[in-house]
Amino acid sequence: MDCSGGWTPGMAPHIIDLPVWALDLGYPETTYCSGGRYLIKDAGDAPDVQEVVWQYPDFTMTWMMSLVNSFAFDFGRGQPARRLGIYFHGVNGTLYANYGMHQVVPEGDWLKDTNPPEKSIPPSPGHEREWLDCIKSRQQPSCNADYHCKIDVPICLANLSMRLGRAIRFDPTAERIVSDDEASRLSIPEYRDPWKFPIEYI
Repeated sequence: MDCSGGWTPGMAPHIIDLPVWALDLGYPETTYCSGGRYLIKDAGDAPDVQEVVWQYPDFTMTWMMSLVNSFAFDFGRGQPARRLGIYFHGVNGTLYANYGMHQVVPEGDWLKDTNPPEKSIPPSPGHEREWLDCIKSRQQPSCNADYHCKIDVPICLANLSMRLGRAIRFDPTAERIVSDDEASRLSIPEYRDPWKFPIEYI
């Protein structure tokens, strides 16, 4: 956990990016995370199961990670597989999507029209092409630091919540933890001597 924060910081950014981008989410107001290392027995200490609930204004997003079972993570059953995707649950149906596909599952007979809307987002030129183009143009890439912090901060709050065993409240406007001195203190990394965390980043 000291080196990476586990599988959630490694994999969740690629998945929760979809709702953060699609719904233009800011920061969550409350984060709760539970999990543990229940099955994998080796020298590691990162959880093999982890679940997160992020509460945004009028919206809840969850993240589930399991290294021990992949059942139904993609509406499917069958052979164990690496399954990565996101469910957008609406009133009339659910959209299951990842970066290469999307599938609409109607809620009973409530969804009368399953035809997708006209495409409105231009295709990505690819990470490498965008990176080179931004070097030349001095423009920010689509996934720049100002954007990515909306993904990274919720994940850091989730690991902090799991460590403390309680929900973490966050003020999206002030961009700081609310009414929890211990969580605020632990959110600042402790660097190995002689290095110090640059306090101006707080």
